Amino acid sequence: MNRPPPEDPRVRIDALFEQALDLEGAARQAFLAQATAGEPELRAELELLLQLATQPAPHLDAVTGNPLWQALAAEAEPQPPALAGHRRIGAWRLLHELGAGGMGMVYLAERVDGGFQQHGALKLIRTALDSDEFARRFAQERQILATLTHPGIARLLDGGRDADGRPYLVMEYAQGLPLDRYCDEHRLSIEQRLELFLQTAEAVAHAHRHLVVHRDLKPSNILVTGENTVKLLDFGIAKVLAVDAAPMEPVTRTAVRLFTPEYAAPEQVLGQPVATAADVYQLGLLLYELLCGQRAQQVSGSSAAEMERAICHNEPLRPSLRVLADMAALRRSSPAALRRKLRGDLDNIVLKALRKAPERRYATAAELADDIRRWQQGRPVRARPETLGYRTGKFVRRHPFGVTGAATALALLIAYAVTVTVQADTIARERDRARAEAVKAQQVKALVLRLFEGADPQQSGGAQLSARELLDRGWASIETELAGQPEVRVELLDTVGEAYRQLGLYDRAQPLFEQALQLATPLAGSDPLRLAHALRSRARLHTDMGEYPQAEKLLQDALENYQRLLGSPHAEVADTISDMGMLRFRMSDLAAAEREHRDALAMRRQLFDEEHPDVADSLDKLGTVLRHRGDYAAAEPLLSQALALRRRLLPPTHPQLASSLSNLAVTRVNLAEYDSADALYREAQTVMIQASGARHPAVARVMNNHALLMQARRDFSAAEQLLRQALAIRREALGERHPEVAMNLNDLGLALYGSGDIDAAEAHYREALAAYPDDHPWRSATVFNLGELAEKRGDLKAAEQHYREALARQRKDYGEEHERVGIDLNRIGIVLHRQGRLDEAEAYFEQALAIFRKRLPEGHPRLAVVLVPMGNLLLDRSRPSEARALLQEAWQVRHAAFGASDARTVEAAEALAAAGGKLAKQDG
Repeated sequence: MNRPPPEDPRVRIDALFEQALDLEGAARQAFLAQATAGEPELRAELELLLQLATQPAPHLDAVTGNPLWQALAAEAEPQPPALAGHRRIGAWRLLHELGAGGMGMVYLAERVDGGFQQHGALKLIRTALDSDEFARRFAQERQILATLTHPGIARLLDGGRDADGRPYLVMEYAQGLPLDRYCDEHRLSIEQRLELFLQTAEAVAHAHRHLVVHRDLKPSNILVTGENTVKLLDFGIAKVLAVDAAPMEPVTRTAVRLFTPEYAAPEQVLGQPVATAADVYQLGLLLYELLCGQRAQQVSGSSAAEMERAICHNEPLRPSLRVLADMAALRRSSPAALRRKLRGDLDNIVLKALRKAPERRYATAAELADDIRRWQQGRPVRARPETLGYRTGKFVRRHPFGVTGAATALALLIAYAVTVTVQADTIARERDRARAEAVKAQQVKALVLRLFEGADPQQSGGAQLSARELLDRGWASIETELAGQPEVRVELLDTVGEAYRQLGLYDRAQPLFEQALQLATPLAGSDPLRLAHALRSRARLHTDMGEYPQAEKLLQDALENYQRLLGSPHAEVADTISDMGMLRFRMSDLAAAEREHRDALAMRRQLFDEEHPDVADSLDKLGTVLRHRGDYAAAEPLLSQALALRRRLLPPTHPQLASSLSNLAVTRVNLAEYDSADALYREAQTVMIQASGARHPAVARVMNNHALLMQARRDFSAAEQLLRQALAIRREALGERHPEVAMNLNDLGLALYGSGDIDAAEAHYREALAAYPDDHPWRSATVFNLGELAEKRGDLKAAEQHYREALARQRKDYGEEHERVGIDLNRIGIVLHRQGRLDEAEAYFEQALAIFRKRLPEGHPRLAVVLVPMGNLLLDRSRPSEARALLQEAWQVRHAAFGASDARTVEAAEALAAAGGKLAKQDG
């Protein structure tokens, strides 16, 4: 790019403008006064530019609507005068005005020579330039535009200068509707819209092959004719990419840039060179709008800085997340069906085209079009990592019967590929040990294969061996062969130990992890990463076993090693931070757990694309923490997104998929979406049993959570059955003193209490307290339940004592505004009311109701838990009008949730009737 000569006044203006931008208020005014002393015109121009910096940049079609831009544009390019009807320009007679744009006026014109009749759209271009250089470039651009002979591009028919020297172009006159209007008015399906989009992309690709960039692709510049074909209009601001083209004028930072913000690429806003990648970005914006009916870029600010943030920094949501009912109807679909269609590949195609960095988008419009065709054909698209699992999934869906028999072998190959990849990364970092590492990798490969020899029917006698049996047989046969090979031994000890941990066989995993850590410690000088890995593996097992202090120390050591050796961000560092978040969650330090999971999520998003299993893992864990913090509205979308990712990325029997299903189901219960939660739980249990076996602790976790839904529906018998099954599995895997065993006992007590067996409930509560490790935060829930038992038996003083003890602990663990704190406050209010301490009771009810209204969605049935007792209190305080309002609300939410015949609805109705009776007497 040629630089302006030193004496060019615009260079000085640019320098002063940049200095003034860094100042504010009085400092800026003082600088301007000093820098422009005696130069009022310079001062006025700088003030105009500074004012523009806090106002939006111009839309192409609205430059003249803003007085500031109008003034600047008028100085740069005078407006052409209004043309009388039937005036001639060259071989064309102007019939009437079609419109005005940022580059000039457009008229319908007819040819008046040449011996044939022809109509065209004549654009009279605004410009103040009248140099030989401009004339040469204009002629060059006109010639190149004339080469665009594609059926999807309005052809250039003529061009030249009018009698006053103004340049003009005459384009083919196309009649039709803008692309977005045409699609909506004809209610085209997604498939039909994609066909029109492909025509558009092919026309743009043709222009790119002729070194022409459109730079203003938007629905109004794309017409669909009556023949259902696309015509791409207005290459009036196209930039010719001829390598030998000289600039027509010096370019300064203060030059006016013309574009439509809602359809602008980041490089246009930033004033960077604009190439074919800008058109790819605008095609992405267009595709986004065609798919979901919403604009990807929300340009709502009133300043240039806000516009830059919206276009250059804010990442658009996936189209599948922005589906509305009316937009789905225009696409002949329901919202749910449209979300399913867009979710996955179409989302990824759009977001790849809309990447902020040009080099990360599709390289060409043709590549974008090719990915759309791949989606149409059910083939893997390039908009996501071409993982073996993803390509295999596509192949299986196209050929489901041909690959069924090879599924087990494929899983082994994927596992082996991951192992080899990790080893290859290590070899790349330590090239001085490449040969030794390669030999070791062969040893590991041979030994791992020995683990699975038992799967051969000739070896097993035809028996189908479980994963545990394979591990037991294989490990026993090769462990003795590892003497004298400490590095190989550490690796296999860790691998087999992790397999046992994943199977829930903690007693078998523990000695293997201990041996691995003992062997890795003296090897730290030559292989420090292996020590970090051994520390983390041992910490994970301690976490699973409820041994939190030991886990915390090991995890901290592992994280420090990984950060020192690998730096940050790194996948191993993110994994360890995520493990720390899980430990904090188990310790009920929810604020710390949230921080750790947010850090891990941010790092994983920095390292990977959004479509990655590790991103799904962080979303799931963060959503779970937020649910436990009582923020159900924030938790639900994170857990839904995690589940959607895992459905796309993982096999249908993967345990992480089951975990996502269960976690989302718990949140749906909290939101009183019981039918949805029940379906999720049933699927989760089926998947978890298929993935891990019927006796795995994770299966017990799903059963326990499902039982809580059964209790919410007052099906105490079904809840008790699930909880007893879960308890048997947990006792077998975890022993008697484990937090999950204690929690299971507590929940079983709740089910028995609900069914009326108070003595059995108390026995299980007492057993739960004995099973909890000392001072465990979950104990407070059991203490609260003992309070309910005391209240049921009429021992109000004991009940109050239990409730207050639970409240103190839960305030410490969950904060002042958690729903559990609200429940405690409500029960204290109830026992105070029963003791006749009405003033105190009302204060506790008010606190509880404030928490419930903040934490629960409007109309949630659990609101009635506070509304009914508070309404009854107000009746006793002779305030029937206030009581009736609360009881009316309680009846409405319960009636909507449970129906008229449910005991809870009847309770609210009776209280409401009592309030009505008292109010009538008072009025009488």
